[in-house]
Amino acid sequence: MVIRIQPKRAIFKPAPYDTRRRSLRLPSWLILLLLGVLAGGSGMLILQTSYGPKHLTSSEAQKLTEELHSATLERQRLQTKLDEQTRLLESTRDDSEKLNRALKDELSTTLAVVAPLKEQLNLFVQTLPFDARFGPIGVSTAIFNQDKTHPKLTYVLWLLQDKADRPEFKGLLELSFEGTHKDGRTETVTLERTHVAFGHYLSVSGQADLPAGFVARRVNARLFDLDGKRQITWRVFPVVIK
Repeated sequence: MVIRIQPKRAIFKPAPYDTRRRSLRLPSWLILLLLGVLAGGSGMLILQTSYGPKHLTSSEAQKLTEELHSATLERQRLQTKLDEQTRLLESTRDDSEKLNRALKDELSTTLAVVAPLKEQLNLFVQTLPFDARFGPIGVSTAIFNQDKTHPKLTYVLWLLQDKADRPEFKGLLELSFEGTHKDGRTETVTLERTHVAFGHYLSVSGQADLPAGFVARRVNARLFDLDGKRQITWRVFPVVIK
């Protein structure tokens, strides 16, 4: 008995246009792309967390907003104060300009009045007596008045050089008052020396505070050099008691 073995038939392979469902697999390039995107996003997140600006919490954001609001109010306050100071400065400047104009007008008026008076004064000085016994500088004339019920004494004294073109004289003027007290005691009251400087002439006026109850009878007017050691000239004048 003979057994025959038939050869294996070829297995049928599906054609390319076979419509049967194949197994689903992602392409390798897509997987690599997704991994790259994931790695890049993770790195970016790490960089932002480590080196990027920090995100504020709600309390920090509120505090920053309050500080910004306070700074804005302070800026507005300072701006208002600056505006007020600017207006005040402008007003002061306007007042100063008005005052300057008024002073200039007043000075012009005063000069217009003083000029003729100065000419008259120069003419008056030419009539003053001059005592040439002690040199070119002298005490020309003086008026001393005292109220017997009051210790104050007022005076006007003229110092004069013999020529108008002489150099300016600088020295010390001393006034000594001889008189008596209510009890009959005599005394000489000497005032502190005062600095004087004049060219042709000088009018010296003032008020002397004498001791209470002291009545002056006469005055010694002495003129010294600046050192106060050398006497230049002197005169004696009576005191008029009113």
